Amino acid sequence: MANNYKNAKLDLTSTNITTLYTAPAAHTGIFKSIIISNDSGSADTITLTITNSASAVFSVYNSKERCIKYYCRVIRATFGCDGE
Repeated sequence: MANNYKNAKLDLTSTNITTLYTAPAAHTGIFKSIIISNDSGSADTITLTITNSASAVFSVYNSKERCIKYYCRVIRATFGCDGE
């Protein structure tokens, strides 16, 4: 099976839950790196979760308020998720 690569980016401008990536049916998504940054004029809270096809939610990163102009590499190792 051939590998397909996706570089996904979001500019979050609200507090709504936002989906960055959904693994296609019968495929596995592999995250090599996730970087978050705060380029707004205020200290924001960031929560990163993964939800599987059974609607179970797994916490990946949960930060308290971050300084303005802050960035962080959340994931340095590889992990995956399966699509149904």
